[in-house]
Formats: sequence, C-alpha cells, structure tokens
Amino acid sequence: MSHTLHLVELARLVRSDTIRLLEAAPESWLTWAPPGTSNHILWHAGHALWLQDALCIRPLTGKCELRDGWEEMFGSNCSPVASRRDWPPRNEVGALLASQLDRMLELFAADTQGRLATIGPNTARGWDLVRGILHGLHDEARHQGEMYLLLKLRRSTSRLPDGT
Repeated sequence: MSHTLHLVELARLVRSDTIRLLEAAPESWLTWAPPGTSNHILWHAGHALWLQDALCIRPLTGKCELRDGWEEMFGSNCSPVASRRDWPPRNEVGALLASQLDRMLELFAADTQGRLATIGPNTARGWDLVRGILHGLHDEARHQGEMYLLLKLRRSTSRLPDGT
C-alpha cells in the first residue's frame, strides 16, 4: 500500500473524529475553558484547520486557503482565548473541517509528481512534506484528546449541585 493511501485513511479517521467531537458539544460549551486549561473546544477545532493548512495545504498548493485572521485566532502563537470574544460559529468551523478534508484528499489524489510517495529527509526549515502532514494529523489527534477532556469536564460540572 502506498504512503498516499495511508495518508488518505489517516486523514479521514482523524478528521472525522474532530468533526464528531465539535458536533457533540452543546453550543454553550464550545467556548468554555475551565481554570487550569488554556483553550476551548472551538479553538482546538480551529487549530486543527490552521495546522493542516500550514503543514499540508500550503506546501502542496503554495498558498493559504483559510480566511485572513485565522492564524491570529488559531495559530501556534495566537492570543490567549480569554482575550477574544469573536469566535467563528460552529457551523462555519465544521463546514471548513469537512471541506478541508475533501481538499486534502483531492490534493493527495492529484500527486502526479510522487511528492507523497516517499518520506524524505528533514530539511533545514523543518520536516519534509510527508512528515509535516503526519505531524499535523498526529497533533490534531492530540487536540481531540483535549476536546474530549473538555466535554467530560463540562458534563461533570453540569451535574454539580450549584449548576455551574
């Protein structure tokens, strides 16, 4: 089986779980970040979009496919979530997650130059293309763990006597 087929399967599995977790959260929980945490469910989903754009879409197409301001909201060096109130709605983030997956699969299928066929050496600027894509998918899966934890924490605090 080729590397590309593995990337396709991994991208489908990881992204479908990100979408599922985003959809599982009641609206009021999407921007809840309890003390001791840094980010909320919506941020983790938006970060997955930003990271796949940075490590997969841009290297394959040469351009960013997210709207202006996305990196400032969801990038590695973004402002703390507590300092922002203007988050995109769930339906926008969910639609972007789904369409970005379709775009990734389209780009994987269009790899006529065989750029995804081998894992090359790391470059002076970082990972090679395949390692970058794999890192992005691995990081997204790790952020799913954070999303799941926030869902569990919020469910448990919803059952507290004070109703918080």
